[in-house]
Amino acid sequence: MHRQCFLGFAGFVSSLALTSCSLMPQAQMDPTRFYVLSPSSTAAAPVANAPVVHLRPVELASYLRERPLIVRRGDNEIAFREYARWGEPLELGIARVLREELLIRGAAATVSTSGLRSHIDEKDFVLNVRVLACEGAAHGAVIFRAVWELSKGVSKAPIASGDFRPTDLRWDGKSEASLAAQLSRAVTGLAEEISGAVKK
Repeated sequence: MHRQCFLGFAGFVSSLALTSCSLMPQAQMDPTRFYVLSPSSTAAAPVANAPVVHLRPVELASYLRERPLIVRRGDNEIAFREYARWGEPLELGIARVLREELLIRGAAATVSTSGLRSHIDEKDFVLNVRVLACEGAAHGAVIFRAVWELSKGVSKAPIASGDFRPTDLRWDGKSEASLAAQLSRAVTGLAEEISGAVKK
């Protein structure tokens, strides 16, 4: 009799433990994915007699300083993709790709991002870049706009400038990886335009 009671009690405890485990919240996988901008190539060969380019800190429109990738739904509506984030501050990613591209294209022997005026020679170039748009549109367009100025030495007036707005880039409207890849192409296109100005 006692043995039967004990077995019944043990079974009750076991079923209670199993029920408790099934009621506990299950661990969920973090759906967040991280993306970076990429240059067109990673092989940068030094070019003899190429100038030094001093890249000032890239400026961003304030809404671009958030980490999520952005999809524009209209002139006045944007959506932050909370589970699709930049793996680094966007201004640093753009500066990194610009640096790599200027070296790859032979437009610069060195690209400095220190911004120290005392290290800028009269023969050096100073590059200022301001990014006004860097996002995808819901209908599949890629929206990128950057204005830039290139000057010689520290205090000289700009010798070249541009307002770069590619119109031929598209993403699939769904995959953030596709959007990051097309924005990478936008930044490499900006670097190509600036490289042409440096080489003149």
